[in-house]
Amino acid sequence: MDEKQVMAVDLGGTNIRVAVISGDGDIAHRTRVATHAEEGPKAVIERIGTLVNRVAKMAGLDSDVPVGVASPGPLNPRTGVVHYTPNLPGWRDVPFVEILTSLIDHPATLANDGNCGALGEARFGSAKGVQNLVYLALGTGIGGGIISEGVLIDGKNGLGAEVGHITIALDGSRCTCGSVGCLESFASGWAIQRDAEAIATTEDGDLLRELAGDGEIHAGIVAEAARQGDPAACQVLDRAGRALGAAMGSFVNLFDPEMIVIGGGVAALGDLLMAPARSALPTHSFVDMRGSLDLAYSSLGDDTGLYGAAALAFTVFGERA
Repeated sequence: MDEKQVMAVDLGGTNIRVAVISGDGDIAHRTRVATHAEEGPKAVIERIGTLVNRVAKMAGLDSDVPVGVASPGPLNPRTGVVHYTPNLPGWRDVPFVEILTSLIDHPATLANDGNCGALGEARFGSAKGVQNLVYLALGTGIGGGIISEGVLIDGKNGLGAEVGHITIALDGSRCTCGSVGCLESFASGWAIQRDAEAIATTEDGDLLRELAGDGEIHAGIVAEAARQGDPAACQVLDRAGRALGAAMGSFVNLFDPEMIVIGGGVAALGDLLMAPARSALPTHSFVDMRGSLDLAYSSLGDDTGLYGAAALAFTVFGERA
């Protein structure tokens, strides 16, 4: 067993999750607390510090064991500053790492959760050992990361590799980022819901309305309708899948990856989304680049954030971890 250990912090969602993770992927001392994001950034970071200190004490860790943090962005991993995050109200240019390291006895590093996901897949997940990887996290939005020749590609300020915001259509829908025609505006959870809700206002949406009842017509409802052969639901997912395939083709042309890994909640739609994506990919990529490409689903599941944060810590503090 690899005796090297790091602490991992996952700041995604409504909970802060902390664990100790070994170099070969064993998770120990897993714990979580509610984020209470409404209390503001200082309170949240103090809560993280308290939890890190508690886990470090439980695990008997030395002060040189580093901490990796996976956080929604955009953020600058070079400076440790979170510029903005949609699910943490009031976070604007927060010096995250500076505050956290004042509260704990361990070195810490921070990165976007999509980039962490790519690192986690390459070290612990479906892409273990893969040197050239594109990771796509299909959820409410779309994030991800890119690894080329074993190196995370994130640009000058760590803000690069926004894979969900590659342009699919010049005249496409407006995205939540403010741009037009992004992949996210076609294939994310919110985009699938938007398209399904539009159809549900017509007679073609009878089954969607029936399945939703008094609830929302979310991607899971669309998937269930598609499994029952509903033409309108199949059309929504076919459009989303073809957009995903077009984006993957562009990633193939740009980065020549060995593997594309698909994760996130929307990935649970399986072949309802991926079959049209696989069909579309060849029409958007050079034949000599796509021949040896592997498409795989993430194997890290709900622990993607923790494994990604651990992989980040091992990457940044490898000599000390």
